[in-house]
Amino acid sequence: MQPFVQMRVPTQLIPGIARLLRYPDADTPKLAAALADEAMNTAHPCQEYLEAFALVARTSSLEEMAELYTRSFDLNPDCVLEIGWHLFGESYKRGQFLAMMRHHLRENEIDAGNDLPDYLPNLLDLTMKLETQDAIDLVDDCILPAMEKIQSAMRPKQNAEAHGAKHRPEGGSTGSAAMTDGAYAHLLQALFLIFTAHRMPAEVSHA
Repeated sequence: MQPFVQMRVPTQLIPGIARLLRYPDADTPKLAAALADEAMNTAHPCQEYLEAFALVARTSSLEEMAELYTRSFDLNPDCVLEIGWHLFGESYKRGQFLAMMRHHLRENEIDAGNDLPDYLPNLLDLTMKLETQDAIDLVDDCILPAMEKIQSAMRPKQNAEAHGAKHRPEGGSTGSAAMTDGAYAHLLQALFLIFTAHRMPAEVSHA
């Protein structure tokens, strides 16, 4: 059963975003470009953010993308992609949540690999396997609340990096540097809009 049918959103983009939210590899630029092209055909507001990420992926080396991923998600505990951490911290409830997600991943034949069951890309893959209402509940009750915390934590860092870019020596690529530093924030915003734009007034969703 196709998830989110009732939501009228481009769910076909979710598996690609899930892959891009994993540690980058040699296929990242090609996948990012293909996803941006597919988004263009949807006329969905997530398009501009996927295009921004694709531009960074195309113009950055694999080493640069890996460093950017680490800076974005691994160095600040408020930005990690383990959803249960943002919902429950280190409480007993997180252990319960991990056990429940591990069960659902195995039940739906999703290999978590070396990642924790509540790793965002794993949960995105899970939404594509669940029945529609179960997928919506997972998004609304778990993924979106955690994403809002992650995005909120990333904004001060983005602002600081953009401010630093403005004051780089003449000859430095200030605009491109600021865009590069915010690449994964763009990817998260694209995902956020996929889940929420259909609930917003048109002028807000395209802002």
